[in-house]
Amino acid sequence: MPDTVCKGAATEGKLTMESQEKTTTILIVDDIAANVMLLKGLLKKEYAISTASSGKEALEIARTTLPDLILLDIMMPEMDGYEVCQALKADAATEKIPVLFVTALLEPGDETKGFEVGAVDFITKPIVGDVVRARVRAHLALKAAQDELAEWNNSLKTRLLQSIKTIRVKTDELMSAEEKASDLRGYSMTLDLLSGVFELMEDRFGIRARAISELAGDAARQMKLSGLEVAKIRLAGLLHDVGTLGKVKDLIREDKNESEMTANEVEAYHAHPLRGEDLFTSIEDLQDVGLMVRGHHELYGGGGFPDGLQGEAIPLGARLIAVADVIERAANSVSDNCSEFAMMKARLYAPIVLDPTLIRHFNLISRTLYFDPKKTLTNKEVEVPPNELVSGMRLSRDVNNEARMLLLQKGEKLDVSGISLIRSNCRMKQIIGGVWVYVYNED
Repeated sequence: MPDTVCKGAATEGKLTMESQEKTTTILIVDDIAANVMLLKGLLKKEYAISTASSGKEALEIARTTLPDLILLDIMMPEMDGYEVCQALKADAATEKIPVLFVTALLEPGDETKGFEVGAVDFITKPIVGDVVRARVRAHLALKAAQDELAEWNNSLKTRLLQSIKTIRVKTDELMSAEEKASDLRGYSMTLDLLSGVFELMEDRFGIRARAISELAGDAARQMKLSGLEVAKIRLAGLLHDVGTLGKVKDLIREDKNESEMTANEVEAYHAHPLRGEDLFTSIEDLQDVGLMVRGHHELYGGGGFPDGLQGEAIPLGARLIAVADVIERAANSVSDNCSEFAMMKARLYAPIVLDPTLIRHFNLISRTLYFDPKKTLTNKEVEVPPNELVSGMRLSRDVNNEARMLLLQKGEKLDVSGISLIRSNCRMKQIIGGVWVYVYNED
């Protein structure tokens, strides 16, 4: 028999806390005591519970205790749930707390308004206990993963700068006396200047650009290319996405897939390699750098843009940058086994997207940048966001929807249809969070 309750007469609000030793706290906000008691009864065995009977009280509690998740009623006197949620999202201290609306509202536009003010989900009344517990668990797991990823990204810059120092020492050791006396010093100074500019960029763009520059440049060094060639590849890696800045960057979110873009967005996105190349047209010595920037979205198997080049017709620097881009994105999409997952994804992308002969040169630098023994699991599996899944990955756990129906079985190798099934269920919020796959290495 499902647990249900309907809205009744208003009662006085109270603040309570149970199970102080429990580390995960949920704040329940409702002006109806019976509703609060029902939700509290469903969740108190697993979580510490605090309660509030008004919007104002909820904001005070949230700002002082920072709960891990908030279950918020919409229809409340004085300050309704929309206003409370909006206030929470406007405060830097509470903006990242996930808010789930608990409501009987079913009017058209209610959900849209809720998502616009920052809610992550809705639980409709009458309340079903299993649904409440499942959604709370899912959103807490998602928040934990996001928090860990944020911590990982915050430490990336420090680790990257340390790695850059090591790489530069090695590069200097390999440079001949002739190269040191040549224009390579000018390139080195240019790179140092641009890297300093990118260090000042606190957004993800600057961090990504530097990581890709060092990944591609060190791979080129391991291939025993000349110091000048390495410097040019590093420069192209640093500026490969510069064509997305300005209006294009405002138009397209960094995390948006091309399949989610409008026709205008796709057109602007496909033009960004050409915009980037334009920076180099007036400098004769950097024409080859411009061609690397132009070609970084070409696919090794053909079908990329802007020129539809294939195989070795794509400049070597562009092929190295493409591998570095895949590795950087993959490593920062998961919380554990980052370097191994990134290298596995790069191998699965070859030879359709990436040049398979180049991937092995990234092993060492990938481990240097992304390996963290404290976060690496011994069972070699990792939780992967749905948009990072690639054909050939093998599931390490069953994939079930919210109704506990088996969609895909542990051990299955993902293909296009399986990935499409997972993503469509995620869009309908039938699967929340990532999907677990095995990771492996091939040294």
